[in-house]
Amino acid sequence: MGSPVSFVLSRMAACGGAGAKSRLTVPKPVWDFLTQQSPGKLARLREATPVSILIDGETAELYVLQLTAPAPAPAHGLYAARKALKALLKETEKELKKAQRQAELGGCVALLGSRAPRGTAAGVGMGPAAGQGPGGSGEEEPESQCPICLGEIQNRKTLEQCRHAFCEGCITRALQVKRACPMCGRFYGRLVGNQPENGRMLVSKDSGLLLPGYEKYGTIIIQYVFPPGVQGAEHPNPGVRYPGTTRVAYLPDCPEGNKVLGLFRKAFDQRLTFTIGTSMTTGRANVITWNDIHHKTNCTGGPQLFGYPDPTYLSRVQEELRAKGITED
Repeated sequence: MGSPVSFVLSRMAACGGAGAKSRLTVPKPVWDFLTQQSPGKLARLREATPVSILIDGETAELYVLQLTAPAPAPAHGLYAARKALKALLKETEKELKKAQRQAELGGCVALLGSRAPRGTAAGVGMGPAAGQGPGGSGEEEPESQCPICLGEIQNRKTLEQCRHAFCEGCITRALQVKRACPMCGRFYGRLVGNQPENGRMLVSKDSGLLLPGYEKYGTIIIQYVFPPGVQGAEHPNPGVRYPGTTRVAYLPDCPEGNKVLGLFRKAFDQRLTFTIGTSMTTGRANVITWNDIHHKTNCTGGPQLFGYPDPTYLSRVQEELRAKGITED
C-alpha cells in the first residue's frame, strides 16, 4: 500500500508571495516522530482534506512543508488543511516531549543506583517541604508521586525555579548525574564552554533595515569577531593554531528580539556560542564553528537560507538557550 502523503524533497523553495500561506515550518524531530510513530493520523488527515504535503526545503533543524490541493478543490480547502495540519503538529510535539521525558526518567532510574546520600546537591536551590512555605491555603493539592521512582514522595524537595517536586534522595542522585530537572530539563548551575576567550561581540541597530515578518521594527546586527589563536587544553588539538573569523547575525529590534539579544550576551560570556572543531559547511578542521545556538545569518530567504521570515525562530532559539541554562533569571 502506498504512502498516504506525497513527499518531494527540494531545496529550491520560493520565499514569500501567495505560496507562503500554503507553507509550514516544522522541527525535524516533530515531523519524523509523526511520520514514524503516527502514520495513521496523516492518513486520516489526507482523507479528510485532499491535499499533498511536500517537503519543499530543509535546514539542519527543520523542514519547510508545502501544501498543494488538486485543481477543482474548493477555495477554503487549503486553509482547512493547513489548520488541521498545524493542530496535528502541535499534538505531535506534545507527544514527542512526553516520550522524551519518559525516556529521560527511565535513564535516571537506571543510572541512579539504590542508595541515596543524605542532604541536597551543592549549589542547587530546593524549596521547603509541602506545607512549610507561605500561602498554604487555597493552593492545589501537591503531586504525591515522585516522577523518578514512581513511588510516594518521601521527604519532598521542590526545585526552586521550575517547581517540580521529587523525593529528596531521588532528586539528589539525579542532579549528581545531570544538573538539570528530570521533568523539564531546566538547567541548574552555570555551564561554561570552550569558546576562544579573545573574541568580541559587537552590537548595533539599523532602523532602516526591515526583516520579513518584522516590518514594524528595525534590525539588531550582531557581529562576532575572533582573531587567530592557538588551541588550549580544553580544545580538540591543544597547541594547534586556528584561523580568525567574523560572523554576522540578525535579530528584529522588537521586545522579544531584545530579550534574545540579552540571552545571546549571556551565552557569549559563558563561552557557549562558538567552539573549535570541524566546519559542517567547508569540512575544514581546527576552525571556530557555531555551537548549537542557531543564529540568523541572513536577513531574507526563510529558514532554508538561515533568514527571515521564520515565525517560530525566536521561541525555538530560547528553548535551545534554556537547555544550556541560559535564561532571564
